[in-house]
Amino acid sequence: MVRSELIGARAPSVLQPIDGPRYLLPGRPPSQPRTQNGISKILNRNGLPTLAARNTAMIESAGRLPAVVLSDLFGISITTAHQWTELAAASWAEYLAADSNTPRTR
Repeated sequence: MVRSELIGARAPSVLQPIDGPRYLLPGRPPSQPRTQNGISKILNRNGLPTLAARNTAMIESAGRLPAVVLSDLFGISITTAHQWTELAAASWAEYLAADSNTPRTR
């Protein structure tokens, strides 16, 4: 009985069909998603800076979404979400003010 179990046993493989959800970036085991840290390491190793991308996504979203939605979407505290929305609003206001004072040439 033990011998038949050992012969039939196979190591988990990404190529084997899995039950449950399928992930774009499967972890180990393939039935689980990769961790945020694991994805970040892979992206950084390939020249894709994750912090800059995260901050860009945050500032873009903060300029378009209410703080409460931002908080739920990114899993951050409501206080942090408010800070991001204030930062996005302040940066746009400063930009628009500076842009309106810039003389136009044709």
